[in-house]
Amino acid sequence: MHTHKHYQCSCGHMVHANSDDEMVRKVQEHMTKQHGKTISREEVLKAAHEHQH
Repeated sequence: MHTHKHYQCSCGHMVHANSDDEMVRKVQEHMTKQHGKTISREEVLKAAHEHQH
């Protein structure tokens, strides 16, 4: 069984990642490029959900 995390932005964009570091990097990149905003590591990890496949 493989565990990874999902983060769904309010714009509908879904981010998938296999580690906290990858999740934070991808979400911060999306927020900066698409929305001109910054988001903290803590905010990303609080909003991300673990899924097992």
